[in-house]
This record gives sequence, structure tokens and C-alpha cells, in this order.
Amino acid sequence: MSVLITAATNSAAFQLSRILNTEDICFGSDMDIPVLAGKRFLKIPSSNSSSFIHEVLKICLDHQIVEIYPLLPDEIVEFSKSRQLFEEFEIKLIIPSIKWIETRLKDSPFLSTNLFVLIDGKVCAGNIDKESMQLFNEENGVFYWELRYNQLIFGSFIV
Repeated sequence: MSVLITAATNSAAFQLSRILNTEDICFGSDMDIPVLAGKRFLKIPSSNSSSFIHEVLKICLDHQIVEIYPLLPDEIVEFSKSRQLFEEFEIKLIIPSIKWIETRLKDSPFLSTNLFVLIDGKVCAGNIDKESMQLFNEENGVFYWELRYNQLIFGSFIV
């Protein structure tokens, strides 16, 4: 079973792939991607395409993808509208809650190497301690954290 990380033309996709505990990763982009040895790339439609969701779903089914890690804000918004459809095919969208998407998704990103992945409220990858997680109230997504002025700050890992 594979996972799909979008924004494959951005180094953030490869940063995320390094912390995931899986070997079977596909990188997706709507742009042409150069061939890199040992990497699987898939051409996906642009998120503003009217058939974006259905084409990505077909790609996931064809390539046995069970998790999607979208890194572009517009993709996250589009996927959030179709959570149930993907769940029906047992494909997990690793995106934050609707509340987070509506209020925090487009916060100014900050530079941090402190990246973590939440799936069903549990840290599945990355470097954050359990005490810090008690301050965080999200179930799924890819996030940054940093300590700023003795305050823990969280943000979406987006490009």
C-alpha cells in the first residue's frame, strides 16, 4: 500500500517523506516532474480542475494509495469537501479539521524544522513531545511547531 504526497516540485514534499515511516511513497504534482532515481511520481490534476477529486480518487485506486498528504492549501480545501468519498474507499486524507482549514490554514507559514504528522490524534511521525501535544486539538494533518517567546506556536505545513 502506498501514500501520496502532493506538491512534488517543492522540497517540502521530500522533507515530509523523510519523516514518514513508509517506503512506498508516490509524489504527485500537476506540473511536469523530472525523473529521479528511486522516486515514484504521478501526474495529478490541478486543484482548480472540476474533475480534481474524481481524477485523484481514480489515481489512488489504480496505484493502491491508502493515505494522501496534500501540501497545497487549495488541495486541502478541495479534499476537505470530499472526506466521506475517500473514506468510503478506505483512503485516509491527512488534513486538519474544517475549523482549522477555515481559520488557520492560511496563517503565515514559518520556518521550522519541527515537523510532525497527526493521524487520528496520534503523532505518527516527527518530533514533538506528548506534553506539547496536550495543547493541540487536531486529529489529522501535517504541522510545524516552534517555541516563540516561551510560547508554543503551531502552523500548517503547507507550500
